[in-house]
Amino acid sequence: MVKLISIRELANKQLLNKDILENPTYYQGLLEELRSSEIDQAEYYFLEQRLLLVLGNKTARNYEISIWVNLLLGGLVLFLLGLMLKARKKRQEVSVPLSRQESNVRSLILEGKTNKEIANELFISVNTVKTHITNIYQKLDVRSRKELLQKK
Repeated sequence: MVKLISIRELANKQLLNKDILENPTYYQGLLEELRSSEIDQAEYYFLEQRLLLVLGNKTARNYEISIWVNLLLGGLVLFLLGLMLKARKKRQEVSVPLSRQESNVRSLILEGKTNKEIANELFISVNTVKTHITNIYQKLDVRSRKELLQKK
């Protein structure tokens, strides 16, 4: 009962809301303690309502902040996605044409030949074939033979 009198005194001095915000766990624990006691609910009803109001307002503010942060991050993601697509489009527009040998290697890849078969047919080493393939992938913006076949 003494705690309730002290809490009413804090409320009268306009300090209760601030104290609830600084010590929410204490007040929630106190409320549970009061509920399990034999004290009439009418005696601590004001505290229950004040807790709901103050902590509800805090939750609402946090929710608003969360919404704004999510909107900001969503906008940032869209902005970065736009930059990425713009850079990719620019890269495709400025693509360097394949050299004659790279075109030959590409044609043989499209025929389904292995690196070794391509090397034998063009009289070059397998490492040279791999270098040409790396250049082809970069110039055509593909990452695998499968993508290259789809890009015919």
